[in-house]
Amino acid sequence: MRILLLLVFYSLSLFLISYFLLDVEGMVLNAFAEQTEMEIPENVLLDALEDMRYWNKFSVLFTFLLLLVKCCLIALILYAGLFFANLHKGANLAGLFKVAVFAESILVIAGLVKVVIVSAGDFTYNEFAVFYPLSVLGLFDLGELNSLLIYPLQLVNLFELAYCFLLVYFFKQEVVLPWGDSAKVVLTSYLFTLIFWLVLILFLTLNFT
Repeated sequence: MRILLLLVFYSLSLFLISYFLLDVEGMVLNAFAEQTEMEIPENVLLDALEDMRYWNKFSVLFTFLLLLVKCCLIALILYAGLFFANLHKGANLAGLFKVAVFAESILVIAGLVKVVIVSAGDFTYNEFAVFYPLSVLGLFDLGELNSLLIYPLQLVNLFELAYCFLLVYFFKQEVVLPWGDSAKVVLTSYLFTLIFWLVLILFLTLNFT
């Protein structure tokens, strides 16, 4: 129960910080205003904003569900890593779920840092959508980048490295394995899944852009 409450805390933190610091509606309006090649009727724009306000009421729930699903998947991935390494005896999914929730804290912090930086800067909606703090993407000019490279460059960031370290650390505490075995199980299973996910995103980006 306490683990689920921690996920609720993550969700509330992201929602409240975004609600009080970000003017997403203003960024969306500016993005529409800059679309000089097409004229958007005022009633369509107002309806879109009204829909955004409506669905924003459920953003805490959506965030909680996304975090819950992600942590469940990470727990399954870690268990699969243990299974293929023949180290799964004594391990349980509830404990691995707890590992995933604890490690997720660093990515929640990354989200909070993103909101604070964007609220203090002059970001367009498109820049806000692709910005990720302490990532390699920040070293490049978005206007000159191929769209296929944006997500991979987002993934290469210090918060992701810290997330991998926390996964290994909490995993070691849960399954009581040496550092070497813990790192091998976590990194091989997680990085394999991450590469598969990256290939999927690139495939979808290639086909829908």
